[in-house]
Amino acid sequence: MALTEEQKERIKQNRERALRIKKERMERLAKEKEDADKKRKLNQGGGGGGREGETLQAATIRNEDVVRTSNKKQKLQAAKKQQEEEKDDLELEEFEVGASEWITKSEAMKMYCVPQGTLAVCQVEERPNPHHASWKPMKLYLRSQVRQKGRKRFGGLEGLVEERNKRRQKQLEKDMAKARSIFE
Repeated sequence: MALTEEQKERIKQNRERALRIKKERMERLAKEKEDADKKRKLNQGGGGGGREGETLQAATIRNEDVVRTSNKKQKLQAAKKQQEEEKDDLELEEFEVGASEWITKSEAMKMYCVPQGTLAVCQVEERPNPHHASWKPMKLYLRSQVRQKGRKRFGGLEGLVEERNKRRQKQLEKDMAKARSIFE
């Protein structure tokens, strides 16, 4: 089945958007690391104060307050993220129980209803192709990340299940129409 120009354009836009998001994320992480390095230098006395007329002791106290506040925010964010992951783990679907933490591209697209553009921003691991060693390496995606993106896209577990069932029903109807045409 050939794609229409509209579909090709939409795929292109989604891919560009995914790559832009990935680039922004990498830039943000680099900036956060740079800021953390600056804070670390200030805490070690390498910053030399900062405010005019401020003593070294006052600057150190101010920097420690900034670091404490930053650490509290980081701990709070980490706790929220952990709670979300635990909640996600509690709501595993039947096919996910005991499954590998890595998932193939085709399985990710089928089971979690995510497009290729979404997979482009997910963590990926390349492994040798099990079917033939000289073929392109197999790309495996982190299941928890794909699950999270699929659920976010469709409004939670119920929305994802509903979308998957809708796609299965559409495929069934298509197959039935094809089968009817054979017998007519």
